[in-house]
Amino acid sequence: MNLKNTANILGLISYLLSRIGCIALFFMMCLTVVDVVGRYIFNAPILGAFEMTEFLVLIMVFSFIGYAQAQKSHVTVDILFDHFPDKIKWLVSFINYLICLGMVFIIAWMGFEKAIESFHTGEKPLNLAIPNYPFVFFLSLGSAVMCVEFVRDIFRKLHELGGEKK
Repeated sequence: MNLKNTANILGLISYLLSRIGCIALFFMMCLTVVDVVGRYIFNAPILGAFEMTEFLVLIMVFSFIGYAQAQKSHVTVDILFDHFPDKIKWLVSFINYLICLGMVFIIAWMGFEKAIESFHTGEKPLNLAIPNYPFVFFLSLGSAVMCVEFVRDIFRKLHELGGEKK
C-alpha cells in the first residue's frame, strides 16, 4: 500500500467519523426536544438527559475535528498572516502544525489513559447506568484522527518546500 492510498483511507476515516457526528447531533436535537416537551407539557423530564447530551456533544465534537482539519474548515484569523512573505507563511504554518500536533497528541494520550482508568474503576454518571469509558475512548480516537491530519499537513508542507527547490 502506497502513501497515496493510506492518505485516502485516512481521509475516508475522517469522513466516516464526521457522519457519526451528524448522527450524534440529530440524536441530541431529538433528545432535547423530547426532554423539553416532557418537562414543560407533561411535567416528566427525561432522567439523565443532561448526561446523555454531554456524551453526544463529546461524540459530535471529536467526530468533526479531524474532518474539519482535513477540509481546512477551522476558524482562522489571518489579518496579518496574508501580508507575510511566502517563506514566512510557510514557516508559521509549519510551526503551527507541529505545535498543534503536539497538543492534540497529548489530548489523545491523556484521554486514552483516562479511558483505561475509567474502564477499571467503572466510572459512570449518577443518573445513568452507562459507563464513561466508551466516550472517553471516542475522545481519544477523534484526537488521534486529528493528529493524523496534522501529520498529513506537515508532510504536505514539507512537500511544498521540496517543490520550491526544483
